[in-house]
Amino acid sequence: MPAGDFTLEEARAALLTIRDTVVALQQTQRTLRAVKDELNALNRRHLNNGVVGERRIREVNREQRRLGEQAQRQISVITSAGAEIKGLDEGLIDFPTTIHGVLAYWCWRAGEDTIDWWHPRTSGFSSRRSVDEAR
Repeated sequence: MPAGDFTLEEARAALLTIRDTVVALQQTQRTLRAVKDELNALNRRHLNNGVVGERRIREVNREQRRLGEQAQRQISVITSAGAEIKGLDEGLIDFPTTIHGVLAYWCWRAGEDTIDWWHPRTSGFSSRRSVDEAR
C-alpha cells in the first residue's frame, strides 16, 4: 500500500485485492440488517407480553455479534489496503490521490470493471470525472 497517495495503477492493483471483500461486506451488511430487524421484532413481541422463545432471542443475538465481527474483519481488509469506504450500500470505494495539485480520490463503485473515475476530496460521487482528465 502506498504511504499516502495512490497512483492510478496502484489504486487499480489494490482494488483487485479487495473487490471480493467489498462484495462480501455488502452481503454481510444486508444479512446483519435482516438479523437486527428480526431481533427488534422479537423484542417488541417480548415487551408486549407475547410468547417469544428466549432461546431464539439468544440465537439471533449470537448471529448479530458474529455478523458484526465478520463485518469488522472485512472492513479491516479494505482499509488496510488504503481504501476508504464511502458508501457501503452502493459499494463506493475511494483511494486517496493528488491530481494536478488537487487532493482527490480515485473512485470505484461495485459493479464497475475497474477504476475509471476520480473526484476532488471536497466533492463526492456526483462530481466524478473520467480518469482521462487526470492525465
